[in-house]
Amino acid sequence: MELEDVAPAARTLVAAAAKRAEETESTRRLLPEAEQDMRDAGMFKLLQPRRFGGYELDPAALVRATSELGRGCGSTAWCLGILAVHNWMLGLYEEQAQQDVWGEDPDTLLAASFAPTGAAERVDGGVLVSGRWSFASGCDSSSWMMVGAKVPGDSPIPDLRMFLVPQDEYRIDDNWQVSGLEGTGSKDIVIDGAIVPEYRAISLVDAFGGLSPGRELYSDSPLFRVPFGTMLLFALAGPALGLARGAYEAFIERSKVRQITYSTEKVSEQTPVHALIGEASYQMDAVELLWERDLAEIALLTRRTGEFTMNQRALYKRDVGLGIRACQEVTARISAASGAHGIFKSSPIQRAFRDTNAMTTHAALDPLQSAIAMGRMELELDPTNLLV
Repeated sequence: MELEDVAPAARTLVAAAAKRAEETESTRRLLPEAEQDMRDAGMFKLLQPRRFGGYELDPAALVRATSELGRGCGSTAWCLGILAVHNWMLGLYEEQAQQDVWGEDPDTLLAASFAPTGAAERVDGGVLVSGRWSFASGCDSSSWMMVGAKVPGDSPIPDLRMFLVPQDEYRIDDNWQVSGLEGTGSKDIVIDGAIVPEYRAISLVDAFGGLSPGRELYSDSPLFRVPFGTMLLFALAGPALGLARGAYEAFIERSKVRQITYSTEKVSEQTPVHALIGEASYQMDAVELLWERDLAEIALLTRRTGEFTMNQRALYKRDVGLGIRACQEVTARISAASGAHGIFKSSPIQRAFRDTNAMTTHAALDPLQSAIAMGRMELELDPTNLLV
């Protein structure tokens, strides 16, 4: 698969995703049939190393895929972004760790929870990892987990690591009862004590600094020169644009036939509706153009020097965070203009509103923190956010 093939391939999955969206939400996880559709279409392989059967495409591939799929189901698109980017993240580990996961089955998927909420202790054979981790999107479809923990040490810089743990050494606590992105199955992961070999861990500080083992292993690959934080941001971005476009399309179709109650006027004849459509379409196009600009620059830089300034990274964070806020504003305005039928949970417009609102609460996507990061750079202050 090449970059230009991605959006058309993802587009073929939209109708089925839309048909299953309500069931996905009520089931509170990625449906097995949706997972299989994405496997068959090669969606999980977009960022996977070629060495293990992946396509190793530019980050734009994942944004295009998730923004298309998000038109049908935001939760399904979110799981695609999460699970596909985890295949890229596994590529940052030592080769033996990648062999452990993909050696027998290169289609194996991984979930993750990066926040260092677990406990770690050096023991014979590696590091003993225990604890509870939240927001493990797509965990029901995964056979491995990546979890974050701080390893005790004397260095003033915390030794934050991401540990690879197989399915038989953790359990899923089904506590995912939420108001948005409910179909992502982002449940808690509990580990009572797993000994993880040293080679199955990477330093998060090194990963953010571009010093991971995988960057050396795939030194000739532009994909593995993308900054960790930047990759994570764009992996999460696409579903919001897809949700906004899906809500917009549903609103257009309903407005063409909707009669205003107790009035002789149709919704399609109202000037405020015309203005809403014009403004919403502008916002979505502006977001897409900014993201495509950033992604084109990222692709160019990875093929040249592979070096990114902090100002560039802050710009990408601004564009993702504020772009997602713009998408959320579109779904909020469309939801408010949809009348009483728009409050039903089964409505794709209502679902898009709830899902985009949930996205803005993600620590990596927080619009305010995204704006602050850019502001600090402009004022020549050091960033305070690790995801720059």
